Amino acid sequence: MLHRTLTVASLMAALSLIVGCSAPIDSDLAKTNSQASQAPVELEPSSQVQNLMPEELTDKGQINIVGTQGSPPTSFSNPAIGSDGLNADLARAIASIMGLEANITLIPTDGIVPGLQSNKYDLAVASMSPSSERLEVLDMVAFTKGGSAIGVPEGNPRDLTPQKLCGLRVGVPRASFQSTHRLPELNEEECSSKNRPSIRAVTLPDQGQTLLSLTTNRVEAIMVDGPVLSYALKKQGENLDVLKDDSNPMSTGGLSVTKGSTLTPALLKAMEVLRDSPEYEQIYKKWGMPEYALPHDELGELEE
Repeated sequence: MLHRTLTVASLMAALSLIVGCSAPIDSDLAKTNSQASQAPVELEPSSQVQNLMPEELTDKGQINIVGTQGSPPTSFSNPAIGSDGLNADLARAIASIMGLEANITLIPTDGIVPGLQSNKYDLAVASMSPSSERLEVLDMVAFTKGGSAIGVPEGNPRDLTPQKLCGLRVGVPRASFQSTHRLPELNEEECSSKNRPSIRAVTLPDQGQTLLSLTTNRVEAIMVDGPVLSYALKKQGENLDVLKDDSNPMSTGGLSVTKGSTLTPALLKAMEVLRDSPEYEQIYKKWGMPEYALPHDELGELEE
C-alpha cells in the first residue's frame, strides 16, 4: 500500500521522493513559521548585472515583481513584512543584486502573464513551469525546482493511490503545473489509455483554496506543490495523508518577463550570481526546502 500518514519530521524526507507551486489562511500560516520574522536576505549589487540593466529600471531604482498568492511556504502574505516565503526572499535577493528595491505584489497565478504583458509588473518570481503557451509570450529563466504531491483525507479511507484516481474529483490550483501538465498526464496514463473513467479535475483559485477543498470534502484528493502540502501538515497536524507518486515528477520554475524583454540578459546574469552565492542555498534551508534548490548545470533560459 502506497499511502501513509506522515509526521512533520519525516514529511520533508518523503517529499524529496515525491518532487519535481487562500489569501485568508496566509496570516495564520505565517504565525506557525518560526522563520517568518527573519530579515530577508540581501546581497551586494553586481556591477556585471548592473551593466546589463535597462536604463529605465536603473533610473527608477525599483523593480515591480509579481508572485503567486496563497502558496506557503513558497509565496504568501505576512502582516509583519508583506510578501513572504521562498520566492519573496529570492525576489529580494535578485533585486538587490540588480541594485534595485523590490516592490512585490501577490496575485492569482492566472493574472501573472496578463500583468506582465500590460507592463504592470516588470518580473514574475513564481513557481511557473515552461509551457508552449507561456514561452510564446514570455522569456523564462530557470531559478528553482518544483514538483507535485497528492493529498488525501487522514487515514486514506478510500485506499487511494495515484493509480486509483480515475473517476474521482481531484482538486488542483488554477494555471498550475498540476492542472496543466501533471494531472492530465496521470489521467492519460492511468485512465484514458486503459478505458477507465477520467479523473474529474476541480480547478480552484490557488493552492490554499485547493487544500480547503479537501478538508471540506469537496474533492476526494488534491494535487499541489510538495512544499505547500508539507507546510499545510505543519499547521493541520495529521489531518492529511500523502500519497507517494512513483513517477517522481520534476519541473523547473522560471523567472518570467515579456518575450524579448531588455531585462532578460540582466536576469540571466543575476540568477548566475545568486546561484553562486551561499545565500541561495541558505534561503532554501531557511524554508526547509534544500532539495528544491536549482542545480548549477540547469541555469539558463528555459525551453519547453
